[in-house]
Amino acid sequence: MKIHRMLILFVGAGMFVMLVITVIALRGMTAAFSGTTEGVKHISLEVQKVWRIEREIADISMVVHDFLISGDDRARSSYLQSKDAVRSMLAEMSGMDLKQRDMELLASVIDDFGILERKTDRIFSLRDPVGADRRLATNLMIEVDGLVRWLQRDIERYKAESADQMDALVVQLQGIRDGVNARFVLIVVVAVVFLMAFGIYLYRAVSVPLGRLRSGTEEVSRGNLAYRIDAAGVSDVAMIAERFNEMAGKLRRSYDDLEQRLLSRTRQLDAITSVALVLRQAGNLREVLHNSLLKVLDSLTGMEPWGGIFLCDERGEHLVLVAHVGLDKEFVRQESVIKMGECLCGHAAATGDILYTEGECEDPRHTRDRVGGGHPHVITPIKTHDRILGVLVLYPEKQAKLGSSDLQMLETIGLQLGIAVENARLYGEVKESGERYGDLFEHSRDILFTIDREGRITAVNEAAVRFSGYAKDELLGRMVTDFLGRDDAQGARKLLAGERGMGGSFIEFEVAKRDGTTAFLEISGRRMHRQGEFTGFQVSGRDVTDQKELRRLLVKVERLAAIGQVSIAMKHEVNNPLTTVIGNIELLLDRYEALPEEIRARLQTALDNALRIADIVKKLEVLREERTVDYLQGVKMTDLKEGGIS
Repeated sequence: MKIHRMLILFVGAGMFVMLVITVIALRGMTAAFSGTTEGVKHISLEVQKVWRIEREIADISMVVHDFLISGDDRARSSYLQSKDAVRSMLAEMSGMDLKQRDMELLASVIDDFGILERKTDRIFSLRDPVGADRRLATNLMIEVDGLVRWLQRDIERYKAESADQMDALVVQLQGIRDGVNARFVLIVVVAVVFLMAFGIYLYRAVSVPLGRLRSGTEEVSRGNLAYRIDAAGVSDVAMIAERFNEMAGKLRRSYDDLEQRLLSRTRQLDAITSVALVLRQAGNLREVLHNSLLKVLDSLTGMEPWGGIFLCDERGEHLVLVAHVGLDKEFVRQESVIKMGECLCGHAAATGDILYTEGECEDPRHTRDRVGGGHPHVITPIKTHDRILGVLVLYPEKQAKLGSSDLQMLETIGLQLGIAVENARLYGEVKESGERYGDLFEHSRDILFTIDREGRITAVNEAAVRFSGYAKDELLGRMVTDFLGRDDAQGARKLLAGERGMGGSFIEFEVAKRDGTTAFLEISGRRMHRQGEFTGFQVSGRDVTDQKELRRLLVKVERLAAIGQVSIAMKHEVNNPLTTVIGNIELLLDRYEALPEEIRARLQTALDNALRIADIVKKLEVLREERTVDYLQGVKMTDLKEGGIS
């Protein structure tokens, strides 16, 4: 039978036996504890009632004494309540399942309480216990006190009986405890016997064979792959030992080859890591590539101590030699520039595939000069994102043979070089772009400045310095609202808080300059973000003070032109009828002297106003400058009074 089946059977049988013993023991303990619990509960209930009866009887005695002293009828109601409580508890105890001795004591207490009740009822029936009936009341009270003491002795006897019963329960519990201990000892003994039998079986069937397996693994771990385990029998462990022997044989056959591959892979990883560390160093591109080439030649085995790195030119038509080690000057001069697709280097750059030639290199594509005669080549494209940036040229030793892992390692180095070249070029472009942007910002004709989220100026250009009259150091760090009026400063705060957006439109502010004058600045801005977080605003502005003044003058000229057109129309449309009105009024005043004084006064007033209208029309004809006066609050009108026209 297989070991795992024997283990299952053995463990199952032992667990079943212990489970049966445990269940039987638990059932016995449960029954014993259940009976004991009921007994304790019964005794506890009896003791509670006895204690309450004792307290109520004491209360009755106190109430009777108070009644004899004060004669207060309120004591009667307290007595009745206590009496009813005692009767109720005695009735409940009579209905309980009590022992014979407890029943006898309870009957004695009931009889004594009946006598006490009659004596007490007689005391409370006296009309004047404090005065005329005092002697009788005192005698009855003496009898009541004696009955109370007698009842207390009966109650103490009942308590003593309950204590004896509790002691008996304690003894019973001790017996139960001993029984439980005995059952647990039995369970432990059975478990120990089972474990001993199980241990002996495990030792013989498992431990000894496993010990042989362990010895075999230790021998193998020490490098003794020729060791074999003596696997006798048909058990599972014997089968494992046999498989172990087969595995040790296979390990011995593959160990030599695996060790050689691991050593080669370690050297390759070291080379890749070394090149990566060099590429992370600071320096210009040529210096970094030269150091990388030195590290590659130093890290790789089976390579001649010379090589070079070519990079594509901007148009992608030629390869330019940018780094080399161990090449003579004449070769460097002749091979400094190679056309794309020419010779082996140009072909590798054009196809993007690594190129490896062995031996004397009779490849017909090798059309240019040879270093030291015929020799092997390994040309690795330098690329990134499927874009060829150049090639890495190395020369293996003639007897060296490069495998697929070696070529894969060189391809990885080519990718690392490609990333380094692209990063260097991107860094140069970013640096040039930053310098160009800084120059545009600094020398722009527009007023340019940046502010942070709180409105503090962080950068200004020369135009902003000229406009404000402040030096650049005086502007940096100041709040932009320091240069604005109260209303404009409030609007700027709303813009900073996001309550009001610029929306691509221009906003006009009145700005205080260093010399105390004010100017009008028309600005627009955009929000700046860094790594997705809002950092402030970039603002551009123009000085529109002169434009604002020109607009004001233009409006004034247009108003004067409109007034002139109105005056011409009034001269024609008003003067003609007005002349008729003035002539007729003067004629009436001259011809009809007998007119009533009131009518003559009204005609004179009409004549004066008509002449005033004629004078105003005449003044409009010569209006050259607009002067206004306040007519109503917020409303202005042209001043045509004397001195108002020039």
